[in-house]
Amino acid sequence: MFKCRNSKYVVADWAEELSQRLGRTSADIVARGLSAYDFSADRSVEIRTAGGSTFRFQFAFSLIRPETGIVVVFSEHDGYVEFVLAEDDVVSEIEEKTYTHQ
Repeated sequence: MFKCRNSKYVVADWAEELSQRLGRTSADIVARGLSAYDFSADRSVEIRTAGGSTFRFQFAFSLIRPETGIVVVFSEHDGYVEFVLAEDDVVSEIEEKTYTHQ
């Protein structure tokens, strides 16, 4: 995992990938940042390491740079966290549709 960086630097560094993911211009993303509308209550990200650790982020999505093995998780409530993946680490985006019968 990376040392934590200020969220505005993380957003600026990932602006091109965020632009493709969110359908907004990178300039707009850098200027305004992310908003609650960029996240879904149905989506979470789970990172499972080859060593057996699991990290789960609710209201989140991830972006990966396969050539470097770097992944960033953008979470509405837990901030933006960058990881350097090791061999056999797994990143999963999970979409849940829940119904609770009353």
